Amino acid sequence: SSPESDVKATFIGIIEEVHEESATVSVIEAEGIYKISGMANINLSVNPEETFQAGDKVKVGFDGTTMEISPLAIKTLTLEKVK
Repeated sequence: SSPESDVKATFIGIIEEVHEESATVSVIEAEGIYKISGMANINLSVNPEETFQAGDKVKVGFDGTTMEISPLAIKTLTLEKVK
């Protein structure tokens, strides 16, 4: 199955810090039944065509599972910049 078909929830956030293949994102708007808030760690390598930096607004799709650590760890499935 494609990553898009596994997406159960999305959120909009602002990248706070970038670390090689991952980034810490401040969640500003969660969609779907999985309402996450606060900070989340995302995997940038799901979108290798794009360059991400601190301050970018992004839309993140994930499978709905979170690991209860801080920042939240999620399985990033889709990632795109938004205006």
